[in-house]
Amino acid sequence: VRKDFDGAEAAYRAAIAADPGYPNAHVSLGFLLKYERKDVDGAEAAYRAAIAADPGYTDAHINLGLLLQSERKDVDGAEAAYRAAIAADPGDAKAHTILGNLLEHERKDLDG
Repeated sequence: VRKDFDGAEAAYRAAIAADPGYPNAHVSLGFLLKYERKDVDGAEAAYRAAIAADPGYTDAHINLGLLLQSERKDVDGAEAAYRAAIAADPGDAKAHTILGNLLEHERKDLDG
């Protein structure tokens, strides 16, 4: 199976051009940029654009947090992103779990 990252990136950018307020296109672009292109700056910008388009889109906050934690070593920024995801959707189990992991492993704060 041949993966067409150039085609995927072009499609995501076309979707963003057609509707800059569609957060999923920004998040998908950010994921491709981070994991396939190793473009951390571009991925961060894409995640932040998704959040600007829809502050309640929890996946954008979570992906931003993961990037900040793993690539930038910005624990405070990651924690803020995870907490923003939880504020947007208090029932998001993934956001609670990732925040718990950060608090346990980075903060050593089991009380959250």
